[in-house]
Amino acid sequence: MATTSSSEPRPGSDAQVELPQNYKDCLACRVVGSVALGGVGIYALNQSRAHAPGSVVGKRIMAGLGVCFLVASALRWTK
Repeated sequence: MATTSSSEPRPGSDAQVELPQNYKDCLACRVVGSVALGGVGIYALNQSRAHAPGSVVGKRIMAGLGVCFLVASALRWTK
């Protein structure tokens, strides 16, 4: 079995790509990402309502996830 050594990563390999320090997403990317995370957060909070079916522990987990997704949405928009 022959092996070749190359300094460049092969396509499909697990090489990490380094982004510049001042990398900024475009406005459309931030809007879509923030709206998607916010929507998932609102959906999770809606599923944690008192009259929704499910256990109390499950509802608390969904409420925590909902808050986390809403915080992630806000962070996505600002950074």
